[in-house]
Amino acid sequence: MGKFSIVQYFREQWKTLPICSGDVGSKAIMVVGSNVGIGLEACVHLARMKPRSLFTTCRDEEKCERTREVLMEHTGDDGAGITSMPLDLSSFDGVRAFAAMFTADARSDHGLNVLVANAGTLMQEYTRTDDDWEATFQVNYLSMVLLSILMLPHLVKASSSESPSRLVVVSSFGHHFGVGNLKNAAQWKSVLEIINDREFCKCYNADRYNMTKLFQIMFVRELASRLPSPTPVVACTVQPGFCRSNLFRGFDGKWYARTFVSLASVLFAARTSEQGSRTLVHAVVGDDELAMHGRYLSSCRVTEEDDYIFTPEGKAFSGRLWTETIDTLSKVDGRVPEIVKQYLRVD
Repeated sequence: MGKFSIVQYFREQWKTLPICSGDVGSKAIMVVGSNVGIGLEACVHLARMKPRSLFTTCRDEEKCERTREVLMEHTGDDGAGITSMPLDLSSFDGVRAFAAMFTADARSDHGLNVLVANAGTLMQEYTRTDDDWEATFQVNYLSMVLLSILMLPHLVKASSSESPSRLVVVSSFGHHFGVGNLKNAAQWKSVLEIINDREFCKCYNADRYNMTKLFQIMFVRELASRLPSPTPVVACTVQPGFCRSNLFRGFDGKWYARTFVSLASVLFAARTSEQGSRTLVHAVVGDDELAMHGRYLSSCRVTEEDDYIFTPEGKAFSGRLWTETIDTLSKVDGRVPEIVKQYLRVD
């Protein structure tokens, strides 16, 4: 896409997306954020393909149990291959505990073939987590990166030369609108400190979500550039389009916000969650996976990210973001620098 185009946007929103299928009988697949929206719908599609193991994650035990029941209802499955596990991305300790729990699970012995990092949040107000990070930034970006790094050994373990594992990060066309906030980024002393600053977030309140989606794309590109060749893990980002989903659940308390979202869904030809989920399923089972590596997928095909990412300024910012992110997360969990050293090429 390069630059956002309203004409191209509607072309994609109106496009009929394929329902992909594949042989996943020997594979272990994990979908983060599985209890609602495109995450749940993707799990329904995947569960019908009968993977060896389907791991779903939700924020708490109650949602986990309900998700497993819904999947069994939709697929007629007895649930033997479905495991639902609690994962709270608003807490670094929650991510670390989840990674430890997965490692201890006997079904992780053969590794993990696919990780779909789908969970995300869109906050109306500036909110800090217990880890002292702005909530949208931590959930959508920092915790997503931490989870991806901690799960990397499992992805590599399950990989083969004929069938590399896959890391699928769910981004958004909204990343185009996050670029404008980085005009003076070259002068920032610390990228993460500025992004987390209350005053910066106040200035760009509406764009926090879009910025995190831009950062996700940058992370995947940086990760892909550091994985060995041939890669044991195909990493890509997927944008599912504008969907009628639970992303705007934080707006439920205000009637005017609900009205705006409902009106926007009509005016901007929102997809159903099931239609949007097809883009995730394509990234999981679609052919020619190596063509997806390090790339951005839209409407089930590889396309271009925002032009900014390819400029000298964008490349410099992306490199700084990677370095600061890894340094910060290395202090959160000592396994991060060890995994980076073992599995990634050094700059």
